[in-house]
Amino acid sequence: MNYQDNKENQNKQTDKQKKGDFGEERACLYLTEKGYNITARNFRTKSGEIDIIAQNAERLVFIEVKTRKLLGMGRPSDAVDSRKRGKIIKVAQRYLLQNPTEKLIGFDIIEVVITDSINPDTVEINHFKEAFDASGGRVLFI
Repeated sequence: MNYQDNKENQNKQTDKQKKGDFGEERACLYLTEKGYNITARNFRTKSGEIDIIAQNAERLVFIEVKTRKLLGMGRPSDAVDSRKRGKIIKVAQRYLLQNPTEKLIGFDIIEVVITDSINPDTVEINHFKEAFDASGGRVLFI
C-alpha cells in the first residue's frame, strides 16, 4: 500500500463517519417527533458504543443506527449481527449500572436509507422496535 492508497482509505473512513453522523442525526429527529427524549448519544465503554439512548413514558431504549445509500448492499439492519448485538448488550449493562431505571428496557435498530443520490436529505427511516432482546437473540426483523 502506498501513501496515496492510505490517504484514500482515510478519506473513505471520513465519508463513512459523516454518513453515520448524518444517519444518527436523522434518527434523533425521528425519535423526538415520535415522543422520545434523547438521553445520550455515542455512549462509549471499553466494550463498545451505543449510538443513541432514548426514552419515552414506558421504555428506556438502546438504539443502533445503520445508514446506507440506497439498498444495493442489503438492508442496513443486516449489519447488526450477533457479535454487534452482544457488544450493545454489554454497553447497555454498564449504562444501567450507572443509571438505574424502573422502565422497561428495549433494544431497537433504526435504518436510515438515503434514497436519492442527488438529494441526500431524502431518506427512508425504518424503526425496528424490540429488534433483539438482552440474550442477544434476534427477535423481530421484517
